[in-house]
Amino acid sequence: MIPTEVLAASAVVCGARAATRDEAIAQVGALLVAQGVVTDEYVTAMRAREEIVSTFLGNGIALPHGTSESKDAVRRTGIAVAQFPDGVPWGEERAYVVIGLAATSDEHIAVLSRLATILGDEEMCDRLRRTTDAGEIHRTLSAPGDEETEALDEAPAGEIAVDMRVANPSGLHARPAAQIVKRVRDFQSEVTIEARGKRSSAGSITGLLGLGVSTGDTVRVAARGDDATDAIDAVAEIVGGTGGE
Repeated sequence: MIPTEVLAASAVVCGARAATRDEAIAQVGALLVAQGVVTDEYVTAMRAREEIVSTFLGNGIALPHGTSESKDAVRRTGIAVAQFPDGVPWGEERAYVVIGLAATSDEHIAVLSRLATILGDEEMCDRLRRTTDAGEIHRTLSAPGDEETEALDEAPAGEIAVDMRVANPSGLHARPAAQIVKRVRDFQSEVTIEARGKRSSAGSITGLLGLGVSTGDTVRVAARGDDATDAIDAVAEIVGGTGGE
């Protein structure tokens, strides 16, 4: 669960309105500032992050956060949530629930992992989008949820797999996870990533975040299909910190 010191009930609002992505980030960023989580400089970095790569996760959820250079603007780990019933344009998508995240050291990995297991549930996300009760959003994000990742069993026939150490300085945080999801679309093979006794499709950003992988961890990248070797090599470039945007 996400503890109340990370997500306070007062850091959740329903019925917000914003015409642009930057306006939505400013609103959720202001909640983080009001909670004493970050300084105003961090909100600027949140907008800068979106220019690098979108933090839209799918299911109407966006997870804006600052750049690695903005860590000095973070006072403590925390999240804030703003619900936009009419949606906010977020690239080619619309975000209805915007979750601002700030974290010290590697604490963001555990928070992201917990959020991912909840936000991978399409029905739950739709409920968060429609509710008029901020308390319901807070209770949902704070309560234990179902795992999107699955327990490991025997590898499927014809699958090839490679163990590799995560050298990407962001682990499998939002940006590299999004890069992996985008990259595997170029291949016909089914690609999975295994870590910590769980497996996720490489095409699911919430599943990848749910693995909770940090820099230095070892993961197994597996693929099955005619271009499996090429798919694994492509993912390895990102995991190893040498590929991506």
